[in-house]
Amino acid sequence: MSKSKLSILSGYLKSRQINYLEDDNIRPTKTYIREVIFNVCEIHSDFNTLDLFCGSGILSLESISRGVNKAYLVDNNREVCKMISSEFTKLKVKNYEMFNMDVTKFVQMNPEINFDIIFIDPPYKYNNLRDIMLSLQSSNIFQENRYIYFEQHKKNKDSTISEILIDDYEMVKDLSIGEVSYTIAKKRIK
Repeated sequence: MSKSKLSILSGYLKSRQINYLEDDNIRPTKTYIREVIFNVCEIHSDFNTLDLFCGSGILSLESISRGVNKAYLVDNNREVCKMISSEFTKLKVKNYEMFNMDVTKFVQMNPEINFDIIFIDPPYKYNNLRDIMLSLQSSNIFQENRYIYFEQHKKNKDSTISEILIDDYEMVKDLSIGEVSYTIAKKRIK
């Protein structure tokens, strides 16, 4: 597999570049969308993020660069996990934990961690995003969560996914750019 580069947009790692593996299943979140995410999601130093289908790891790095406490990354591809760990080491980033495992199995583990921001960016050919959302909802992972970001392929967008969240979350952004449909949801304060 060949490598490509991405630049971190803001924070203490601003303008630093990372390598990621070029693969049909890895689609790093576009620069414009990353800007939107981090303009919408407030970042606090006690926040933890969860990056499901982490691919390039760029969303976790953007979070860390902006000051989150810790990032948790999950991906089932061993080479992807090795590459991300190598890039984090190169940047001297230590406040992360990598899980080389299936996302569904990770969610079923029901970790006892508060994830303030959850990023869900599966490969376009992945067709179980709805099941992942339902699993997250039935676990305690959504309990203390503040923001959820998820991507889908525009032509295969499943609008019922937002319906899963609608009782507890406000859809702050639900837009498309190119072939990407993305949603940012903010937990309602009760």
